[in-house]
Amino acid sequence: MIILLFLALTLSNSFSHSLLKNTSEVAAIFHQKCVQTLPTESVNRKILSSLLCGENITDTELKDKLIKTSLIHIFVISGSHLILLDELLSILRIPVFVRFLFLSFYSLAVGWQPPAVRALVALGARILFQRWSWKFPVDFAVLIAGCITLALFPEWWNSLSLVMSWCAALALCWVSVLKVRNKFSALLLSQLAIFLFMSAPLWGLGALHPLSLLYNLLLAPVVAFVLLPLAFFAVLIHPLLTVFDFVMKGFEAILKFAAEPITITAGTSPSIGLLWGWVFAWHIFFHLLRLRLYQGRDLSR
Repeated sequence: MIILLFLALTLSNSFSHSLLKNTSEVAAIFHQKCVQTLPTESVNRKILSSLLCGENITDTELKDKLIKTSLIHIFVISGSHLILLDELLSILRIPVFVRFLFLSFYSLAVGWQPPAVRALVALGARILFQRWSWKFPVDFAVLIAGCITLALFPEWWNSLSLVMSWCAALALCWVSVLKVRNKFSALLLSQLAIFLFMSAPLWGLGALHPLSLLYNLLLAPVVAFVLLPLAFFAVLIHPLLTVFDFVMKGFEAILKFAAEPITITAGTSPSIGLLWGWVFAWHIFFHLLRLRLYQGRDLSR
């Protein structure tokens, strides 16, 4: 009820429409600083700009390969960047408040993009839920974070990147909802879910291919757990730039081989309204699935 009241008040706030404009202006300054701080020694400086600062991928050949293999969603700025940074900072025992503050600045540095902001809101909501001892199903927490994001920035109802980020977050809920404990099964199920959930947003873009399921299973962890952390550390420790360039060269070679058998055939993309219907239909499905699987279980014991 408190959350619903908060959303209602936010939606009725006349300043909500100017909030995006103000934050975007601040983000432009932080984004410029982010790009300027990147080392110039790397031959892959533009790739570093895309991975770490949210710059558009200017290498058309690399972009084409990423689209063909359906890895574009994890290579560009997404919620996974904030999640990874939060995990790294937590390993270093950085206090929660400091972590959230740092991630807020980072969200500005990457251009205050919808996926990063949604992930930031989700992290902030999770911190508050833990402090207040509120327990929500993971998919409902995704819904709350998404609705707060839309309430704060109503203009993002037209954002395809927000829809894609929301779908990716929902796909990762499968493991928790079904309570899969085996790590390999959880990884496989997550990739299957991502393939299914992203099928609607990617429909018509020519980026959906059965092989992309295999590529996401094998290559997505390379981007998330090797390239991305290595990029962060290379910026902080410049000698690691040569390691990053070497790994990036190998990754591009693998991408070239993987993208070779895939042909892009663009079609008509669904309207943004249909895509939001897709998102909320999955939320309803998750709710009904939980009722089917778990309702009354405690009473029957």
